[in-house]
Amino acid sequence: MNPTDIHAPEYFHKVVDCQWACPAHTPVPEYIRMIAAGRYTEAYMINWESNVFPGILGRTCDRPCEPACRRVRTEEKPVAICRLKRVAADHKGNLEQFLPQVPKRKNGKRIALLGAGPASLAVARDLLPFGYIVDMFDRDPAGGGMMRSQIPAYRIPADVLE
Repeated sequence: MNPTDIHAPEYFHKVVDCQWACPAHTPVPEYIRMIAAGRYTEAYMINWESNVFPGILGRTCDRPCEPACRRVRTEEKPVAICRLKRVAADHKGNLEQFLPQVPKRKNGKRIALLGAGPASLAVARDLLPFGYIVDMFDRDPAGGGMMRSQIPAYRIPADVLE
């Protein structure tokens, strides 16, 4: 986003308090509308655009968006935004049609990623659709880094990590 865009009047009606409080500025109202319509896969993909791991964040995020929720102006509690992120992740359908396609013809550039933690996985996710050849190196047999090794299984089940 161009810094001058925040001064445009149309910017202010698009970004709401909870979205602004989110470090990733996830468009919260958009994915909540999708969930309300029963469109969990689309809600998941809205999250996926700004949060590489919506299923993980729906279980581990400290929810800075919720204290900023506008609902507290009229109700006692904010919308359970983070829980809704988890709902979308847990009930999503097949993502294949929504994910960017990795081209068969590569661009000839190789990227080496040291470690298979969240940062490397995010880089791979973003570069593969542009035809980069990504080689990931990690000492552990499965990727995920600290998401896998430091967060207990009761918080993040193995199937969510996979």
